[in-house]
Amino acid sequence: MNYSLIPDFLAMGGLVWVFASLLRRTRQTRLRYWVVGWVMILVHIVAQLVSSGLGGGWIAEAASAVSLSMLLLTSVTFIWAGNNMQHAWWRDLLLTLLVTVADAAFFVCAAYGLDSTRIYLLLTLLGMLSAIWLFRGGRREGERVLPRWRLFCIFVAYAAQALLVLHAPIEMALIWMLFWHYLAVAYFFYRGAPRATVGVIFTTLSFAAWAAVFPVAETLAILLPQVHLDNEVWNLPKFLVATGMIFTLLEEQMGQAEHAALHDPLTGLPNRRMFVRRFDEALLRARENACQIAVFVLDLNGFKRVNDMFGHAAGDTLLKAVANRLQKTIRTTDTLARMGGDEFAVIVPDLSSTATTDIIASNLARACSEAVDLDDHRVDVEASVGVASYPHDGTNALHLYAVADHAMYANKPVAGKA
Repeated sequence: MNYSLIPDFLAMGGLVWVFASLLRRTRQTRLRYWVVGWVMILVHIVAQLVSSGLGGGWIAEAASAVSLSMLLLTSVTFIWAGNNMQHAWWRDLLLTLLVTVADAAFFVCAAYGLDSTRIYLLLTLLGMLSAIWLFRGGRREGERVLPRWRLFCIFVAYAAQALLVLHAPIEMALIWMLFWHYLAVAYFFYRGAPRATVGVIFTTLSFAAWAAVFPVAETLAILLPQVHLDNEVWNLPKFLVATGMIFTLLEEQMGQAEHAALHDPLTGLPNRRMFVRRFDEALLRARENACQIAVFVLDLNGFKRVNDMFGHAAGDTLLKAVANRLQKTIRTTDTLARMGGDEFAVIVPDLSSTATTDIIASNLARACSEAVDLDDHRVDVEASVGVASYPHDGTNALHLYAVADHAMYANKPVAGKA
């Protein structure tokens, strides 16, 4: 028995436990795929232990077949985890694994030493057709059909596999299959990430290193047979990948926490804290560039009446509708924030002239004045808008906001001031 695999088994078992614990906390679909993939790697190590312990016989051959198949199926699982095309994850996972039956059968035949070029070529053809069907089978990525170049890459990968079957030992075809599968994992992991963070880049490079292990190990065995590297060296990319995945999850959790601290949970707009930060930054740039900026404060008239008549859920719907309309009214360089309740504020940097503030205020009020459908009721709303500009009305954020707020309150209807 290869006792050097026992530390790998213990370490991988610990990783599976860690990822399962993370899954219980987050319930992410992607993390479910990761857990399944790491369980497969654990099965791969157990199968290696069994195969090395028996030395020979049909059980050892079966264990070797399981070990190789688990490496392949793990890569497919990780590919699907980063593909961002999941719906019902169990259904998609089972469908994906079913489609890889031909590739897995290729590995099983090689593990049992089957010597039939025709069988391997047939399995290669079935594998290619299955992969193409999986990616083209009516699925869409957002609103776009999956790119044809990806299908071309699948064709090239399996064509190279067929050439190796015809002109090289079957082990070379296995190495090629594992290499391009794990390289595809690296691509899909990077592409599926919302942002190219340090954790994402580290994990992507670790997957690429995992892919390189297969051809590099074979090349060393052929060119430098006297060089012996322990299993820990070849298994290092696996643990780097696991570390990178955990770090990526940590980055995402930190990003979500920061986003929640700076954004309104109802509308998704920047909150008061983010508004103050953006306002200070805008004023700093205005001082440096000697330009003008304006701040607008908006308040919905009669919002309390909507809450009283239709309930707070209807009031929330109204606020979200108003937020969406205001977002479409402003420029991408402007900042729209919900300050609390039914009050919004807008920062407009690089103001061409103070004369344009009246136009902007009119556009904002018009966006709020359109009727909103609340269940079976159509509600008319209006907004009062106040404005202050830098440097005409003040030079610091607190004073400018107070001026705009006072102007907004002065523009309210008499009933709204009572």
